[in-house]
Amino acid sequence: MTKKDLLKGIYVLSDATLTPKETILSQMKRVLESGVSVIQFREKYASDAQIELTCKALQDLCRQYNALFIIDDRAELVKKIDADGLHVGKEDMDYVEARALLGKEKIIGVSCYGDIQRAQKYEALGADYVAFGSFFPSPTKPNSTVVPLSVLDEAKATLHVPICAIGGINDDNINEVAHSGIEMYALISAIYQRDAIEENIKKLQEKMRK
Repeated sequence: MTKKDLLKGIYVLSDATLTPKETILSQMKRVLESGVSVIQFREKYASDAQIELTCKALQDLCRQYNALFIIDDRAELVKKIDADGLHVGKEDMDYVEARALLGKEKIIGVSCYGDIQRAQKYEALGADYVAFGSFFPSPTKPNSTVVPLSVLDEAKATLHVPICAIGGINDDNINEVAHSGIEMYALISAIYQRDAIEENIKKLQEKMRK
């Protein structure tokens, strides 16, 4: 099994409010113990130096559980701590620049919003997965544009890399997203609510399979 084979199922993102630095390691340990194979650290405001130790600890934790550790928009930090991968959006470091810095072994995922042509472009350049969304209003990104679910069917018909859906996905609507047969479901709020991580993941996985 290669690292890329782990790009499937529930993909759990951190959040500065929902996973503060005091509890993020214990929360992510619970996530990984629940069978999740990909986590992403996302922090828009702290410096690399402020989060480096947390990211190193999360990478070590992911190695213990044979899971992937992706960092959002911090290519230099990915390289420095030898993290598994990087995620970039259109405001972040250019994919080509990131790939040149990190080499072909690192996983790089690209946000494509509702844009199939953008996804095709980055697939051709060698991106390891592409993400589309938001599909529903998102509690953690309230200003995101909501894109139609039909984008996923089109993406599935035209792309060959793993496809990830993000944005407002929860146990009430995950089956609408799963219907398209995509590989990954990026989740934030739905994972941490009521501090019932294990229960939340189990319920999401059950709904996803229906």
